[in-house]
Amino acid sequence: MTPLGNTLATLLFAVGTVGGGPGVSPIKVNEIALGAAGFVELRNTGSAAADIGGWTIETCEDGIMRILAAIPPNTALPAGEYFVIVGSGFSGTMPPGLLVDAVHGTGVIARNRTGAHIDSIGLSSHSPCREDDPAAPCADSSLGRDTASRDTNHNSTDFTCQIPSPGENNP
Repeated sequence: MTPLGNTLATLLFAVGTVGGGPGVSPIKVNEIALGAAGFVELRNTGSAAADIGGWTIETCEDGIMRILAAIPPNTALPAGEYFVIVGSGFSGTMPPGLLVDAVHGTGVIARNRTGAHIDSIGLSSHSPCREDDPAAPCADSSLGRDTASRDTNHNSTDFTCQIPSPGENNP
């Protein structure tokens, strides 16, 4: 490889790793519930605050991705904390986050400010949001990760039906 080729390969590798990717970033889609009272919970599993300003949360519906929420600039998510996007029918104490009309579709994707896929969950084999096999939908409960927010990039393994706990550690 030529020196220019080596430089380009190094730059491409660096650009590909800066934004992380599914399973790499400390920010996880940690819990989700669909509907007007639904929510999407992000969790910072890292040891330092993360700047999530400019990130988007997209829903996947009918094979199409749409922006559900855009996180305001300069939004920092402290280590171990949560940022929650809740539907307008949500009842209870509003955790730190944003209000939207509803959370619909067959999953969600968290994207950083450059549009890189950070983490996602899909609920059907046709959902562009899924990571490997989809998570099984739950009736009257949420889908959440374990208490450590482990991410194997296999939605069917990573998410289980749970008692909703937006803004709190999953049971």
